Amino acid sequence: MKKLRLVGGQVITPLEVRFADILIEGGLITAIIQSEQSAPAYEPVDVTGRLVTPGLIDLQLNGGPNLDFWGKPNEEELQKFTRDQAMAGVTTFLPTLITAAVDHLVENIKWLTSHGVAGDMSLSKGLSARMPGIHLEGPCLSPKRPGVHPPEHLQPFSVEILKRLIIDGVVLMTVAPELDPGSEALHFLQSRGVKASLGHSNANGAEARKAFSEGIRLMTHTFNAMAPLHHRDPGAVGTALMDDAVNCCLIADGLHLAPETVSMIVRLKGPRRTILVTDAAKIGTTGGGLVGSSIDLADAVRNCVNWGSASFQAAVRMASYNPARVMGFDEKVGHIEVGKFADLVVWNPADLVIEKVIVDGQILKQ
Repeated sequence: MKKLRLVGGQVITPLEVRFADILIEGGLITAIIQSEQSAPAYEPVDVTGRLVTPGLIDLQLNGGPNLDFWGKPNEEELQKFTRDQAMAGVTTFLPTLITAAVDHLVENIKWLTSHGVAGDMSLSKGLSARMPGIHLEGPCLSPKRPGVHPPEHLQPFSVEILKRLIIDGVVLMTVAPELDPGSEALHFLQSRGVKASLGHSNANGAEARKAFSEGIRLMTHTFNAMAPLHHRDPGAVGTALMDDAVNCCLIADGLHLAPETVSMIVRLKGPRRTILVTDAAKIGTTGGGLVGSSIDLADAVRNCVNWGSASFQAAVRMASYNPARVMGFDEKVGHIEVGKFADLVVWNPADLVIEKVIVDGQILKQ
C-alpha cells in the first residue's frame, strides 16, 4: 500500500478549516503537516486549490438504480453499489431495510452481515464503501403514517418482535415510540446497543417529549411521514426542532422538503444537530412520488450550499462528522484527524464536483 501525501489542499476537518498536507500510510491518516515540512518517503498527490473533506456518511440508504436492499441483491450487485457510492463520495453508509415480513427482514440482515457489514468498519469482499451496520426502517411504525411501507407488514413496537429482529448487524432502528407507551421495547432496543430514531410516527408533542427523555436522539427524515407542524400542537417535529439533544435527519432533494424548510431546520437545529441523509432507493422519486430519493449525499451537500441553507463546511459536517458522532463511528471516520481511516473526498471549489475519492488510503479510479 502506497504512502501518500495530499499536497496543497484546503482541509475541512470539518470542525475547522486550514491549509495543510495530509500524510497517509497503512490506510490511516498519520499526520497533518504544513506544506514546508519535509516527508520524502511519501508519494505526493497534488490537490492544490481543492477542498479536502472526510468521506461522507449516509445513515439511510435503501439502494439505487441497480440494487434494492429489501429485495434479493447478489454479491456482484453489492460490490458495484458500494463502489458507485464511494466514487460519489459516500465512503460509509448503513444499508437500510424497509418494512417487510419479519422472516424476510431476518434473511436480508443475515445476508448483509455475511457480505460485508462489519462492526469494526473493515472493508471486505471487494467492497469500496464501509457498511458498519444495518438500519431497520420499520416494521414497528405507525399504521397512521406508513408512507410507502406496506401496511400488511407493520408490527407492534414490542419486545417480542424485537427479539426476532435485533440480531448481529443491526445498529439503528426507526420506530414509532407512541406504540410503546411503557417504553419496554425502547429499553430492550437500547439494552442491545441499537440506537432508536423517531420516524413514521403519529406521536404528539407529549409522546415525543417522553421518547426523547427516554434516550431517543434521532428523527428520521424530519417532516416526512409524521404529523405536520401545527400552531396548536407542534407534534413530534416541533418537539424535535426545539430539543437541543435531538438530531434531525433530513432529505435535501427539494422534493421531500422545500429548500426553505431545509433552511428552517438548519437554522433551528444548527449545523451541530442536523444530519443529511438521502433515503435513496431503487424506485426513487420517479414520477414525483416520495418513494425514497434519487440523489446522492454529495447532491444534498451541494443543494444546501446552493439554497443558502448552510455553508460548505457546515453541509459537510452534516454529512460526515454529525452522523459519525451520533452513531459512535467517530473514532474511525467522519473527521480528518491523525489515527482515523484515510477516507477522504477532494472537491473542486468552483462547482463542488468531486474530483478524487480516497478509501482506506487508496485512490479510487474510474
